[in-house]
Amino acid sequence: MHDQASVLRDLASRENHKQAKMRVIAVTSGKGGVGKTSFTINLALALTEYGQRVIILDGDLGLANVDIAFGLTARYTIEHLLSGEKTIEQILLTGPRGIGIIPGGSGVQGLANLERDKLKNVIANLGRLEKMADVLIIDTGAGLGHTVINFLQAADDIIMVTTPEPTALTDAYGLLKSLRIEAGEVPIHMVINRVRSEEDAQATFKRLETAVQRFLKGSLSFLGWVYDDTLVGRSVMLQEPLGISFPDSSAYRCIQWIAGKVVGINLTQQRQVGGVRGFLSKLLRSF
Repeated sequence: MHDQASVLRDLASRENHKQAKMRVIAVTSGKGGVGKTSFTINLALALTEYGQRVIILDGDLGLANVDIAFGLTARYTIEHLLSGEKTIEQILLTGPRGIGIIPGGSGVQGLANLERDKLKNVIANLGRLEKMADVLIIDTGAGLGHTVINFLQAADDIIMVTTPEPTALTDAYGLLKSLRIEAGEVPIHMVINRVRSEEDAQATFKRLETAVQRFLKGSLSFLGWVYDDTLVGRSVMLQEPLGISFPDSSAYRCIQWIAGKVVGINLTQQRQVGGVRGFLSKLLRSF
């Protein structure tokens, strides 16, 4: 795994100079409490180890907490950008390893109702993210909410986090069913969180994959798994990401491995990514 990491870092570093558009990845889950936000912030940290510049948009409208997970406090949110009071640079928080954080909150829904002049200003501001990052990760809310679906169908890739628990799998399948209708062309990559063994993870993914192939006529990719690790809870209490507080933990090592696969997808996929403007265009059409 160490050799693979070195090779991928070199490839990613070279690719960064050629890549014209930022890639938009939406991280989601069928239900709350499966570790989605913790996974998101630690994936961002791990991606920086591969030379990727990362910005996180907190898209959980009800429980926006990415800044809190980093031990930061947001003075301004995207609402201040939408109103024209602040620029993207003024609302953007800087976390560990240079990770950018766009505090979301309920303001994201306001995109649908902006006047033309204000919308042009917002698009111009968000367009400047292209020069700041290689990857925009959206931490969506959990479940089947309208705004969540809008984010997912506008993204270049979807990472869905679930656990082996029956209720989590049932809700994950419900979200997959909605996405098959609303976002059929967006690749979906599964991460199984809080597993005790690789066999547990493989069996969980197989159950979902079989259901999707049989009843939805769709496909999933298996991005990886994260071990059940008590250090995750300790890092949450410390308000410090696992990759900072316990970088040698089994859970974070899993996320580092997943980050390598994310970079690999980025380097091998021939599908055109839309960048932030493409994302905004699809998002606005869906409102």
